[in-house]
Amino acid sequence: MKKGWLILAVFLSVLSLAGCNQSGAAVGTAAADQIPVVNSQDSNTIIAEGAITPARSSYLSFEMPGDVVNILVETGDRVEAGDLLIQLDSRELALSLQSAEQDLVAQKAALQQLLNGASDKVIARADKSNRDQIAQAEVALLAKQLQLEKTRAEDPSIGVTAAQARVEQLEFQLAQTRAQDPAPAVTIAQVGLERARIALADTQDEYNKSIDRPWEDQEIRDAWADRLEQVQLDYRLAQAQLENALDNQQAHGVGLSVMAAQIKEARTQLAQALISQQTFSSTLDILAADVEAARLQLGALETWDNPYRDEPSAEEISQLEVMVQKAEIGVETLKLTMEDAQVVAPFDGVVVDVQVEVGDQVNHGQVAVVMATLGELEILTTDLTELDVVKVAVGQPVIVTVDALPDDEFAGTVTEIALQGQDYRGDVVYQVTVVLDEGQAIEALRWGMTTMIEIETK
Repeated sequence: MKKGWLILAVFLSVLSLAGCNQSGAAVGTAAADQIPVVNSQDSNTIIAEGAITPARSSYLSFEMPGDVVNILVETGDRVEAGDLLIQLDSRELALSLQSAEQDLVAQKAALQQLLNGASDKVIARADKSNRDQIAQAEVALLAKQLQLEKTRAEDPSIGVTAAQARVEQLEFQLAQTRAQDPAPAVTIAQVGLERARIALADTQDEYNKSIDRPWEDQEIRDAWADRLEQVQLDYRLAQAQLENALDNQQAHGVGLSVMAAQIKEARTQLAQALISQQTFSSTLDILAADVEAARLQLGALETWDNPYRDEPSAEEISQLEVMVQKAEIGVETLKLTMEDAQVVAPFDGVVVDVQVEVGDQVNHGQVAVVMATLGELEILTTDLTELDVVKVAVGQPVIVTVDALPDDEFAGTVTEIALQGQDYRGDVVYQVTVVLDEGQAIEALRWGMTTMIEIETK
């Protein structure tokens, strides 16, 4: 859409200029240091949309997980290639590296000692080391055997049986409780209350009639009064019985809910017990394998023959040389890992964004710093079609206008044309790279700004 509006605006400007020329008005010439506006309606002019991007940018990420302990830059800082930007906690790595370096020294010393031949003192030391290793291996074998026996004693099948019994017991209790439905008692109490109400109404009516008949004996009126009092007591009793039946019904519902929750929990415990039972056999196999490995290790130490008593063979020398090489590789690997705990500037540029803080726990591949060469900007087109790209060649001059700076124009040159097209809103487009010419004030330009470029073809 931006491309279309720009073409329309330039077209209207051309018409306006044409009208002025027809009326005889003089057309001013551009200053020598300004870039002439290209007529977008000219068949030799190609217009495309683009975006400003640094000539070089990088999203620097961590090569290992860890805790950020030091940030040496802020957004906007200029850095040089090789500058340290961020450090992760590498104390454990430093200790491992120190241990690996010591191991390398020991391996080299062992190789040299083998080449020089062992002294009596060295032979005795090796014998003692072997005896110490045998003692440690015996303890390790005993510990693994005890662990195996302890695990066997913790057979989860007992827990499974108990959990199954618990579920069955609760389900039986739930069935019994459901069988004790208080609803009939509520119905009976409601019927009794209704009868008591009717009896109360009838008795009240008879009592009122006896009051209205003063000629009757006082004994009759007193009898009806006694009867009314009794019926009133019966009615209140029926009300209490109904309330009690309703309370029982509510309590029965709560009890059913509680028992249902208990059954759900018991079934969950049963499922957990079944899982434990399934993994129990595998755990026993692993522990048994550990015991066998410890037994083999002890046997190897017990049958060990002190090599320092013999002349070194070519194979022994080769083996120690391999050990030295492995130790050297281990040291170099740890050194590389130590480097992975740092984020270093790969080129001279500006820190655009710092995305972590001291104390953050970061993951492998997590972006930490964004860097770019903001002093070296270029334009990447987004909608140059296959019909137009054939008219473009490396080295062609370009006029660049920026949406954010409509009154300014910048000169540039085509430096690269993509070899492969991409789909853009149904069209096949080819990305063209434009580098801004030197000597222009580009301080106001920002990474990501939208631009329009005009390429004059011949």
